[in-house]
This record gives sequence, structure tokens and C-alpha cells, in this order.
Amino acid sequence: MKEGKVFCFHHGWHFLLADEFPMQKALEKHKDKNGRCFYELDYIEENWERVTLPHTFNDTDLFRDRIKDAGSGQKRTAAFYRNYLTVPKEYCGQKVLIEFEGIRQTCYLYVNGKMVGYVENGVAPFGFDLTPFIDYDKPNLIAVATDNTATRETDFCIAETPNKPDVIPGSYLFPQDKEVDKACEGVGYFWNCNDFNPSVGGITRPVKIHFKPKVHLTLPLYSNLMTKGTYIYGSDFDIQNGTSKINVESEIRNESGKDVKAYIEIIVKNIVGEEVTRFKSDECVVNSTSAKIPPLSITPTDAYIAEILPDGRKHYTAVNDESKLGETITKSLNVTEVSAVSDTTKLNFWSIANPFLYRAEVRLFADGELCDSEVIETGFRKVGYDKDRGVLLNDVPVWLRGYAQRATNEWAAIGIAPKWLKDVDAMLIKESNANHIRFMHVAGSKADVRSFDRHGIVCTQPAGDKERENFGRQWKQRVELMRDVIIAFRNSPSILFWEAGNNSINKEHMAEMRAIKEKLDPSGGRFMGCRTLNTEDVIEESEFVGTMLNRHAARFTAAHGPIMETEYLREEAPRRIWDDFSPPDFDYKTKWGGKGGRKQVGIDFYDMTSEDLALASAKGYGEFFNDRIGGASKKDYYSGCAALCWTDSAQHGRQAYSENARMSGRVDAVRNKKQSFDVFRVMQSPKSAVKIFGHRNYPKADGDNYKYNVKKFNGTYWKETGETDFRDAYNKTVYVIGSYDIAKIVLKVNGREVGVCDKAIYTFVFPFPNIDITESGEITAYGYDCGGNLVASDTIKTVGEPSQIHLTLHTDTNGLKADGNDVAYVDIEVTDENGDICPLCYDKIDFEFSGDGVFLGGYNSGKFDFGDKHESVIHKNYVYAECGTNRVFIRSTENVGKLKLKANMNGITAEIEFESVETQNDTLTECTFDGIYEDCKNDADRAEFEAIEQIDNIKYVPESEPYCKILVNGQEPDTRGVRSLNKNGRIWGAVICILERLKTEWSEHFDFEYNSDEKILTLKSGEYVVTAECGRTHLLVNGNENLMDGEPYISDSGQFVMEVSAIASYIDGVSAWYDDKVEVFRIETKQ
Repeated sequence: MKEGKVFCFHHGWHFLLADEFPMQKALEKHKDKNGRCFYELDYIEENWERVTLPHTFNDTDLFRDRIKDAGSGQKRTAAFYRNYLTVPKEYCGQKVLIEFEGIRQTCYLYVNGKMVGYVENGVAPFGFDLTPFIDYDKPNLIAVATDNTATRETDFCIAETPNKPDVIPGSYLFPQDKEVDKACEGVGYFWNCNDFNPSVGGITRPVKIHFKPKVHLTLPLYSNLMTKGTYIYGSDFDIQNGTSKINVESEIRNESGKDVKAYIEIIVKNIVGEEVTRFKSDECVVNSTSAKIPPLSITPTDAYIAEILPDGRKHYTAVNDESKLGETITKSLNVTEVSAVSDTTKLNFWSIANPFLYRAEVRLFADGELCDSEVIETGFRKVGYDKDRGVLLNDVPVWLRGYAQRATNEWAAIGIAPKWLKDVDAMLIKESNANHIRFMHVAGSKADVRSFDRHGIVCTQPAGDKERENFGRQWKQRVELMRDVIIAFRNSPSILFWEAGNNSINKEHMAEMRAIKEKLDPSGGRFMGCRTLNTEDVIEESEFVGTMLNRHAARFTAAHGPIMETEYLREEAPRRIWDDFSPPDFDYKTKWGGKGGRKQVGIDFYDMTSEDLALASAKGYGEFFNDRIGGASKKDYYSGCAALCWTDSAQHGRQAYSENARMSGRVDAVRNKKQSFDVFRVMQSPKSAVKIFGHRNYPKADGDNYKYNVKKFNGTYWKETGETDFRDAYNKTVYVIGSYDIAKIVLKVNGREVGVCDKAIYTFVFPFPNIDITESGEITAYGYDCGGNLVASDTIKTVGEPSQIHLTLHTDTNGLKADGNDVAYVDIEVTDENGDICPLCYDKIDFEFSGDGVFLGGYNSGKFDFGDKHESVIHKNYVYAECGTNRVFIRSTENVGKLKLKANMNGITAEIEFESVETQNDTLTECTFDGIYEDCKNDADRAEFEAIEQIDNIKYVPESEPYCKILVNGQEPDTRGVRSLNKNGRIWGAVICILERLKTEWSEHFDFEYNSDEKILTLKSGEYVVTAECGRTHLLVNGNENLMDGEPYISDSGQFVMEVSAIASYIDGVSAWYDDKVEVFRIETKQ
């Protein structure tokens, strides 16, 4: 029996952008001259493009347009792929399985003109059994139709196809801006949205072909193979002695036509190939099962029922009564399970500091003959939780800090990055002293998670969600996707958290998700939980709870399990703007809607420079750092926190006039470090560190220097008045960021002491007011610990005029592979004659490129195409320097050759030459482990950020009025930036926002009117007329005075703020009370 093998299936593909949707219309549009569809054998290709997978088809228009609340404006449409698979002679007669690591959004797969199956969830890895359709004697046409249509600013998008024999796959649609034919109106996937899940289209992830003998190990691809593969985990950990047992559970399928006796042998090696242990299972009988033609879909057949429309046509409608829907299936199809346990084995455990990995080869023997094998890269670690110590990794408490990142994880100019750039991303994350990534809304890719495995980054992995709880079919879609995600990712040591939802769910749903985890990942050391859980019964069903902006965290919750802050710091600022004292504008020129304003088309929500974002970052991180278990506040809430986001991205953005991306990143859309990067690097550092924010190239205070345009609010946004004023450059506050242990900073300019600060704000920021920034030279910050010891310093200096360009090439460790997919990037630094980067250079840099490659250009913030404005640099032959730096990208072709890039900025030139390297470009190529691995050491892991009492006494300033989340029927209203407060047991908040939210659910029971000129709120409900007025400490209830705890007032953002607890109870049918278990104020209607 010939042993099976797996190959990458990346070369030889042909691609056509259909530029049409729905799918049936796209198929019709691109029939050839003989009327054949693209998936037919004799189809004649015209104007098709040869591509290498993974492939992004809309990288050319990502980040090209002005950003919107709906996200970036990249193309969303159908696309087609074709390739030919010839089965090597040595595998003829074997099973042929195809694996996709994911496609956004759909995959309709054809082999030799026949549909094999389809998957439409757009997130998880999936696979198909091609065997019944394969001709072993000639090339087989593999054809894929896909689309990346999604909600928000589109006519309609793909909906789930009811799994019925009379329904054409891909024919059901989800309406958006336009109605759709009722006969094909379907249930959309809630997470299929462009704003929270940017729709980067194409076959953007790896594809593999598995040749399997008739007796074989299954794959962890429940859709559509209905198998779970191998599960591997550690047990019986002895951390002190560095030992554990290794457990392997595998599935065997036998389609040989006869029963066999089989067992598995496991050989575990470290990544340099040294054997650590080997062990095997008991032998068992594996009964033969018949090979069947697999179903086109595994969507439950009872999920939809037929209805007859008034015009007589049939339509399938979703069954939304969950009591009538069966339990989500997890049972594998026609398999025998076998397991093995090693003896106690000496191991290096996977950790954040030392992410040791092993490769476990699982070998299947049938009737004494080796017939199949697979190699699983994994790590072994012990995970726990202690309410007084937090999350424990190998018995060591870890403070998890990092970023919430969109799972698309796209790059400007290149779309989805090749895998070596995933490692670059991970190494940058670690360089910022972060150790945690929370993927938002949908699961991160296999490539990203594998990189986190290699680099010691803890991952929170969701399945699929958007912003609220679903019921009926949409809920079941989420559970089915969680099943697929857990099965596909449960051997990844970096995943510690499965996230059931991005917002609160009910007790029954939380229990259902936890049951899926307990069934599929009972021993992996992972927590199943959800964001925004706020009732005791649901919290009890969870294993961790996520909060947003420190809302509803409570010691009761932390005593139950980890609390993770999931997405603080929503503010935005572009990389190019230092502060309000830097040229060219001495301002961030925006169209700002004002503090606390609403998101509006063509209006900016923020008016923040990089300096402003630095202060907001410190305020945000400091809150959770101090509220961590063991933190200065003594609240002992948090085990970790994640700032929004890691990168500037194509998700929904709020700088809808000035920018082309969501500007909340620590790095920009091509991973250039923003100033925010260093702020986090220092704040998150377990070692002593300081960083002076800004630069030292401020101009002299003469002429038009420091002149800026005065603005006045016109009712919609802050508009320039035509008047100007000047910044006071002799009295600027200079900020220095210091790590947790820094108690005092001394600031010197040209060796002269100009300030001493021992009173940090937000724990990490040391302000130095009244500094003359026009004085050139060197400025140095010296950081001292609480013992008076100098422990860190930082110096920045004035840089001369631009006189040089430096180009630095970056490729994979083996060079730029000539495979048609690999990417190299070139960093550009504009420097003075001494080689120091010019921080105020924003000049245009032109490029000339020649050779066997494709120049993709680079990226600039604030440059976009809009109307007659064509400023985007995406895929152009120029970029602009930002703060003296930028980078550009080159994609390889399949030809080996020399490449030359020349840069020119105002006559200053530089050039770089290099060669691409030969690589195997056959249709099938061997799959290899070729990532960049962390340099692990045998040092024992140590706890970080243990409390320093003297530092906490110096730096921590407790809140005078604690935050209190207000919930309306379990959901939080948007309060326009007003922080709801608990003032001596009285709950204050933006009452108009709360009443507006309540009105959407309870409109028949009350009414209200707010006179903004008089600042008077009048509420009518049942027998009550209640009036509240700014400056008056009592309510009028039916004309009678009713004393409140204070006077209503107008917030800085223009919101009417009052004691919400004083007015809510007067609304008919409404109960309002403070829930001290989870520290929230609840307003609930009697449903």
C-alpha cells in the first residue's frame, strides 16, 4: 500500500475577474463563444491571467478611496479560477482530497465540469473529496467560482444556499441597498460585512492536495469532509521537572473493501529534527466502509423549509425556532478513533518568552504496513487561572497585553501577505512588548496563527459574529462555524481563548458554545467565553469574559474566570502628523465634527495628532494595567487587555474626510511604525525604558512658522474662519513615556537641566511644560527607579537637511522566490549627511523599476482618489516620505532574474539591485515548514509586572467617581463619548442617548422632548410628566419637586447629562436598578 502525501497546489492557476454579481449572472456573462461556462472542459479562455496562489484580486483598490463607516471601497464581485491537476503515477488509485485554508467569501468547486461541493461561510478551513470526479489517466480541470460580496454600501450580497436538491448553489441573496427577488432572498452570514471584516477577495490562503490510500488518517476539515483529524495535547504536567505526557487522538477511515488491523505510531521531534520520544497506540480493527459521493454541502437539511409564494414559486425559508433545530453535528463520518499516550517525557514547554515547538509525525500502520502519515507542528503548555494571580502559563502568571486586530490582517499595496511577512508582523508585535492578539469578529487565518505559535503570541480566536446576538438560523451558522474553527485550530499552542461572540449572548447560547468546546477541545487548555457578558447566569456558563472600555468588569467575574479587555483605545491619528507644532501645517487639517459628535459621511470623528494619540494610549492602557490582578487600584479585575488595533486597516473608519483607512494602528497599513508603536513598546516593557515623544527639528519662531488656521464650529464641523494665530513654541509641553518602574525623569537640553518630573500622569506619561522647542541640539531624558537609580535614558537630536536616500531590501530568509507570489519590500529612509532620518521630510519620491518583477508601489496616509482628486499612491511609481521614511513592494514573477530599483527625490538618488532565486514552480510542490522561528532559550519563565508598592503609591491616581455601565435590555447605548458614572450610588449619564435607545424598543409607553435652547428635558409616561432642567437640582414630577443628587449639566461634547437613575423608573413598564454583582445599572422593559 503506497503511503499518502500532501502537496501545495499553488502554481499554474488562471484567473478571471468576473466583475459581475450575482453568481449566475457572472457565469452567463463569461461564457465562451461556444456558450460554455468557465468550469467546462472545452471552455475557451480569453483574457485570463496566470497567477500563483495565494492570490488577492482587489489589492489594487484597497486603501485607494476615502475611508467610510462601511470600510474601504475595494471591489466586491465574483471571480473565477482554473487549473489542471494531474495525479502522479505513484498515487494513481488513491483518494484525492483538496484543502482550502479559507476563502473570502464563497467557494463553488468544480472538477471536470461537475460541481463537487460548496462552502459559503468565508472563514474556516474546509475541504472536498475529489476522488469520485478524478480521471487518473489525464489532467483534471479544477475550477473555482468565488465572490467576496459583503454587506454595507452594496446592492446585495451572497446568502446561505438552502441545502436542497432543487436550489442552485449561490443563487440566494441577502438584500442591502436594493431589494432582491423574494424567491431567492436568503439568510446572510452575520459576519460577512465589509466594515468589520474587510472583503479582501480571491483565493487568498494556501491550497493543498492530499493523496490518501484507502486506509488513511482523516483531515481536520469538518466542512465538507465531516472529519476531525488528529488532536494532540499534553497532560500530567510537572513544570518544575519539565515533564509531561503527550496524548494523540486520531481518526482512521477504511475504504479498502476489507477490515484491517491498524495502529498509529507517533514520533516527536524538535524543530531541528532531534527525536524526543516515540510511542504507539494499541492495535484495533478498523471496519471497512463504502466510499460514497460526498454531499455538495453539509448545511443541515432541516434548516430550511419550503414555502409557496403568492405567485406560485417555491422559496426556502429558514427555520428560526431553535427548539425545532437539531443539535449541531460534530460526529465524524465513517471513522474509527484511536488514541495513544506517551510515557512521561522531558519537554521544553511553549511559552511567550520561549515558544518551543515540536513536530509530531503520526504514522498509520494497517495490517503491519505503513500506509499514511502526517506531521503536526505544535507545542505543549499548561494553562490555568487563579483569581489572585491571573492567567497562568506553565504555572507562571502572565499579564497579556496587545492588540485587537481585524482577522483579514490585510496590507496596503499587496493585499494578503505571503507567510514570511506574517512572521515580520509577529516579530513587530513582540518588539512592541506585546504578547497577545485578539482577532475581531471572525477567526484569524492558519498562517497568522502558525506565526503566533512560532513567536509566542497568545491568541484569542473567535468564529464568526458582528455586533449583537443572533437567533435561529444565523445563530446556528455561528455554532457550526465555531465547530469548524475549533477542529481546524485546536493543535495551535498560541490559542488560549475561544470567543463565542463580540457582544453578549444568553445563557443557553453560552452553554451551547461551551459544550462545543468541551466536546471538541476538552484537553487543550483553552477558555471559552464571550465579550460583554453582564448577567450572573451567563457568566457562570462562560470560562472567560471580555469587556469593552472597562465596562461591567467586576471582582465577582474575575473570581469566576479571566476578564480580558477586548478593544480599548478607539481613537485615530495618522502617522504623518507629529503634533500641532510641526510643519507644514502646524495643525492636523481636518473636517472635525466636534467632540462627542456622530459618525457622518465626509466628516472626521477625531482631530488627533500622534501626540494626542500617545496621551490617549497611556490613559487607556494605564486604566487596565492598574486594574489588572495585582494592580495598583486593588480591584484585581483583568488578566489582559487589547488595544484597537495593531495596524491601520481597511475596516470601518471614522476619519471620513481626511483619511483612506482606520487610523487606530500602532503601525500603518504597510507596517511602518507609527509614533504610537514606541509609546506601547515602552508602556508594555517589563524592563526599564523611556522614550521622548516627538522630534527635535522644530523651526525657529519667525515668519509664518507656527501659524495655523483658526476654526469655528458651524453646527456640523469645525470650519476654518480665515483667521490665523500662532502656536507658542517657547512654551510647549514635551512628553516622555516611561515604563512602569520609572519613578522620576530628568530632562536635559544640550546638557542643561530643564525639568524634573516625579508626578506621572496616566502612570506612564511624564509631562514637561514650558519647554522652548526652537532650541536645536540634543534633548535627553533620564529615567530613575524608586531607589533613585538611573535605569534608562533616551536622546533625540536635531537633524540636518535631507541629503541622502537609503534603500534597504527585505526578503524571505532565502531571498525573493521567483514563484509569481512572493514579495520583497524596500525601506526608504531620507537622511541628512550624517545618516540620521529627517523627521519632517514629506517630499515625493519617484521610482524607476526594471527586471523580472512587478513594482507594486507603496502607501501614504491621507492620499486617496475622490471625485476629481486622484492622489492615491497605491500601485503607482511614486510615494511620499512620511516623517522621513516609507516603503515600497515588489512582487516576483516566475522568471529568475535581476531586479533594479532607483529612487529619486528632488535630485537625490539611490538605487538597489538584487536577484530573485529559483524555486520549484510545478503544479504540485512539497509542503514545508519554512517560517521564521523564535530563538528559544532554556531559561525559566518569570512573572512580569509584579506590583511595586512604592511605584503604585507614587503613580496611581484613583478615580474620584467610578465608571458604571448603563444597559438597556442588556445592551449599551452609544452615549457620544460621555462616561457614565456612579456618584455615591446615583448613576449619571447622557440621558438623551439612553432614552433614544429605549425608544426603539418601548416607544408606545413613553415620549420625551428636549429643548436644547432652554436645556430642558420633558418626559411623559402613563400618569407622569417629568421635567429636568440644567442648573436645577430637583425634578418636577407632575409639577411637584423631587430632589436629585445634583444638577443636570451639558458635557463638553454637548450632551445633556443627569442622574439617569432618578428619571428612568418613571417610565411605564420599566424597571431600573443597580446590579452590584457585575457593577452595571440596568434599565429593562417588561417584555
